Amino acid sequence: MSEKKQKYAYWMRPSMVAEIETMLPAANATSKGDFVCKAVEFYIGYLRQQKNINYLAPALAGTIKSEVDSLSKNVCEMIFKLAVEVGLSSSITAALNDVSDLSLAALRRNIAREIGETNGLLSFEDANEWQNGGD
Repeated sequence: MSEKKQKYAYWMRPSMVAEIETMLPAANATSKGDFVCKAVEFYIGYLRQQKNINYLAPALAGTIKSEVDSLSKNVCEMIFKLAVEVGLSSSITAALNDVSDLSLAALRRNIAREIGETNGLLSFEDANEWQNGGD
């Protein structure tokens, strides 16, 4: 802004004027009037930002909610498809093998432990090695 400055008279507490004088160097202000102008510009910017935040926050929240809902829908669809594939594999495996209930329970416990230890990162190769007596 290159508009010409005008003089105005405002009431201010003496302690506030003393604080302004102390903070002149920190504000990089050349005078008390310059300091007050910078402070008023800052406060006006703050108030405008608050208006923008009050406008943007609900819009942003709505956008984030729709993205999370979309992601949730996609994850649920993928989990459903995965469950179908696991069910298919389990049915084929059960049809081809005669596994006792006791063996099945022990296998489930061992696999659950292994999945827990590897944070769910158990590959087919790891399972094959474990089934065939590897480390």
